[in-house]
Amino acid sequence: MVSSEDSDKQNELQEQLYNEIHPRRKPLHAFFILVSIVTALSALNMGIGQFLGIAFADIGPVQYVMRIYVILLCVLAIVNESEWTSFTRDSVILNWWPTRGAFYGFIGVLGLEENDVDVYDAKGRTAALGYIKVVAWLMIGCGVLYFVLGVACMQFLLNRMRDDYKQRLERAKEVKRTADTYMNRQHETV
Repeated sequence: MVSSEDSDKQNELQEQLYNEIHPRRKPLHAFFILVSIVTALSALNMGIGQFLGIAFADIGPVQYVMRIYVILLCVLAIVNESEWTSFTRDSVILNWWPTRGAFYGFIGVLGLEENDVDVYDAKGRTAALGYIKVVAWLMIGCGVLYFVLGVACMQFLLNRMRDDYKQRLERAKEVKRTADTYMNRQHETV
């Protein structure tokens, strides 16, 4: 008969094995991922806002070119946040958080400045202007957050957490492989 103490010990070991096989990110690591997602969504919405500005505003060629430029900067911000290319991963300006924050803030300020005109007079146009202002301020907020986190050296902490998480994932693979081998041997002997 199995005692309560042995059962508790077995449950504890099973929970430990489960945690080893399924490592989780630390809360601060998850927060940094959330910041990156919010920033990418802000850049996407900023780009959509620029398209709306082109569609609803009667603008000249210079403003048209500026809006296209902001759209391209938003695409660059999205690619940077998703870390898809080595171009953005290896860029000193886009990789270092204080300069990344200044870059995102610049995109937001451009969005505010471009839409600070009185060409929005119809209902849809004022709604578009409101949307553009909100996403521009959101982009500025993301820029400020990145700048502050960068000055506080949180990027170094994120890099350490990423390395730790990768090591725990590798360890999980090894533990799972070992557990599977053990279970297969147990079944073969039975």
